[in-house]
Amino acid sequence: MTPEALRNHYPHTEHQTYLNHAAVSPMSRPVREAIDAYVGERHGADPEAPVENFESFLPVIQETKDRVATVLGTESSRVEFVPNTSAGLNVLARGLDWEEGDRIAVPDGAFPTNVYPFLNLENQGVAVDFVPTDEGAYTVEDVADTLRSETRLLSVSWVHFLSGFRADLEALGALCEEHGVIFCVDAIQGLGALQVDVEATGIDFLTAGGHKWLMAAQGVGVLYCDEALQGHLRPPTGWLHGPVDWEHLDDYDLTFHDDARRFRTGTLNSVGVAALHAALGLYLDAGPEWCEERVLRLSKALADELSDRGLPRYGTDAPTHASGIVTVAPDAPEALFEHLKEHGITGAVRNQKLRLAPTYYNNYEDLRTVVDAIDSFVR
Repeated sequence: MTPEALRNHYPHTEHQTYLNHAAVSPMSRPVREAIDAYVGERHGADPEAPVENFESFLPVIQETKDRVATVLGTESSRVEFVPNTSAGLNVLARGLDWEEGDRIAVPDGAFPTNVYPFLNLENQGVAVDFVPTDEGAYTVEDVADTLRSETRLLSVSWVHFLSGFRADLEALGALCEEHGVIFCVDAIQGLGALQVDVEATGIDFLTAGGHKWLMAAQGVGVLYCDEALQGHLRPPTGWLHGPVDWEHLDDYDLTFHDDARRFRTGTLNSVGVAALHAALGLYLDAGPEWCEERVLRLSKALADELSDRGLPRYGTDAPTHASGIVTVAPDAPEALFEHLKEHGITGAVRNQKLRLAPTYYNNYEDLRTVVDAIDSFVR
């Protein structure tokens, strides 16, 4: 697939420059078509379409899990759907049997999603230790210095929501293995833009929503759980956490699936799954390696252009920690944000900083549009 052919799947590019993929992403034509097709069946206007399409949709559910597993470097049996990142993290936070005195390490300045589920354990005597960071950046040594003998869990954002700092997952995984600490990753700001291999990096638990870099829909996400950790988690219960005996629904045999399906409590967001299925199909067709290389190349080019105009990047410039997020701290971030909007450019303001986040369908003409608009703002 050529970059031009890929870009044609995103009709908004004909009239706006969208650089806010770290918040919510536009849907491609294949994603909209998948949603329309699913809704069309449930709508029932076609006499041949099954309104009750549970059985016919099962292959799409399985193929979506297969695609997620391919992206994560694992088996589909280790993958399950969740409504969002917070729901995924709560599976872990509420599923472990915590003891008073247990501790959890989290880098400070993390997005609240990766903090509140663990702070909520304080009433059980669990303490949260914050790894010190500098504009979202930290070293493996900083994490090692924060770990204690009572630390049971390290939970990090793969990519910091504001600075774009990309954590060294392989080194952190090795550190956690050395200290016998569970390694959890909030992957929402990386998955779909950057590559990861959960098994090679020693990640025990990972979760992400689908509406940012995966470019699917809100209300659907994924989790990965290592088989060894699964045995230590008390799963939430619903009615789909285990085999369903349709002939004896009132026998109440509390049995869980032996794979990640045990974390499924009830009816899935099937529209969201259809969207994720199509989004992952397009991503895999484009090629994850190519997508990552292009995201990093575009974000670096944008950061360099902004730096040349007296807007240095907020966060580290180290290539090993780069991501698709480029954040700067102008004197008047809200005014600059509004100026960009007037020029058809969508970014975001977070913590009084301007955040821009290009992805792989963007091109250098998009970056030139941004730079020209910033030049006109300065003038």
